[in-house]
Amino acid sequence: AWRSGVEQQRQAQEAAHRAMTLLAGDLPQYEEVLRAFYAGDDQRLQDLVSAWPADVADYVLVRVAAARSPAS
Repeated sequence: AWRSGVEQQRQAQEAAHRAMTLLAGDLPQYEEVLRAFYAGDDQRLQDLVSAWPADVADYVLVRVAAARSPAS
């Protein structure tokens, strides 16, 4: 069960990364957003994506939240 939970969390993290790349790869501060994501600095990530189109930022934040939720 532990291993499957870790795997689910890894998959959620990869999904968040893919969403960011596909939707925002050419937007300002994209690389900084990825750095904040992998560093676990969600406040910085939120500050950076606030400059993005609202629908893209909202979706990215939903994916990030899913990647941060505890694996069950």
